[in-house]
Amino acid sequence: MIKKFIFSKKGASVCLATALFLIPAISTATEVYIDITRKRSERIKIAIPPYALKQTVEPSAAGRPLGALAKEVMEFDLQFSGYFGVLKDDSVIDEITSREAKSSKTEWGLWKQSGANLLVKGAYSIGPGGSVVMENSLSDVERTEQIAGVRYSGTKDLFRKMIHKFADQIVYRFTGEPGIADTRISFSSKGDKGKELYVCDYDGQNVKTLTRMKSIIISPRWSPSAAELVFTSFHNRNPAAYVLDLRTGVVRPVAPGMRNTTSAAAWSPDGKKIVFAMSTRGVFDIYTISASGAGMNKLTSSDSIETSPSYSPDGKSIVFVSDRPGKPQLYIMDADGGNPRRFTYNGDYNADPVWSPKGDKIAYAAFLGDNFNIMVKSLDGSIEKQLTANAGKNESPSWSPDGRHIVFTSTRTGTRQVFIMNANGENQMQITNMAQGAYGASWSPRQ
Repeated sequence: MIKKFIFSKKGASVCLATALFLIPAISTATEVYIDITRKRSERIKIAIPPYALKQTVEPSAAGRPLGALAKEVMEFDLQFSGYFGVLKDDSVIDEITSREAKSSKTEWGLWKQSGANLLVKGAYSIGPGGSVVMENSLSDVERTEQIAGVRYSGTKDLFRKMIHKFADQIVYRFTGEPGIADTRISFSSKGDKGKELYVCDYDGQNVKTLTRMKSIIISPRWSPSAAELVFTSFHNRNPAAYVLDLRTGVVRPVAPGMRNTTSAAAWSPDGKKIVFAMSTRGVFDIYTISASGAGMNKLTSSDSIETSPSYSPDGKSIVFVSDRPGKPQLYIMDADGGNPRRFTYNGDYNADPVWSPKGDKIAYAAFLGDNFNIMVKSLDGSIEKQLTANAGKNESPSWSPDGRHIVFTSTRTGTRQVFIMNANGENQMQITNMAQGAYGASWSPRQ
């Protein structure tokens, strides 16, 4: 648990929240400075000195001081958001901070000369038992004033999370939309006895094992609350869809009592239903069931294979994969199974469809030429863009909650790993380095 204090320009404590951060809390009257459609060349420039240590002995994290780690994480978060450009000249930053240490005041003129529009500063201390207190401030260099400040306290293992949370606050203040730095990504990876579920921060750090079922686990999907994951497991020999409660560790079947194969499950936007594929007599169809495991409904009925369903953000439609035209293509139907219509016509094999958070696009994997690549197509058909090319097999796309980024898996570096990129295909970067590979990436909602 992270405790948060919000303080004014003079640092006086005005609020305490023992929760995981309420995004709008940084200001009572948020000003939106950035047009979120602006070009990258117009990114607002932000300077981030290393966080200062406020006690005599500094512990290390991965071989470097925590203050340098804080700077690195904050820079990555803000740069990746796409709204900010980070001042990268460390010699300039070091010179200014050195002068500030001597003068005991903010050198606004020097920060202006550096080209910075905003200034993020931080300080931290380590208390008994590894407890951490971190102070964060955001200042407007042009106005020569601090415009926001937050103090967090928590355990040392939450150090990165504190940085992510303040980065999200900065994004919210200047765009009106919450950031995504404090989100997570789930995936499966091979172990000694099968594949297990894992989770990491959105930047690939803090990898943790979620299951030890000694089975093959694939296709994780987050619940809207980010408190549960649905996935397919072979641990009872017959493939079946299950739900993992991340708070308790309890695993339960999606469709209790069913002996048929169930797979490729996903949540409805309100978290009340789960849509999945089930096989009867070798033919897969799409079904829904309540999240509690009651009230199953069959949505499709054909001799074709229907699988990989995904709800639209408004819950009114479902996209799925069907081989009714002879090869797997994407179809869209109403949430009750009515009005099915074909969505894709290109590609020899289309799979893994996922709806964008705004509901205007669908990302999917398409077999084009000699390999799978990530595609995005708008609902009205005006945009159909290939995002990856000539870089191994690329599959399992999943949108970030702001709709501006996509996570996917790729074999481009040898073993399959998790990558993230901008939703237009730019800035592709590997975030996992699992020895046995990483499969089936899914980006969490905001928590």
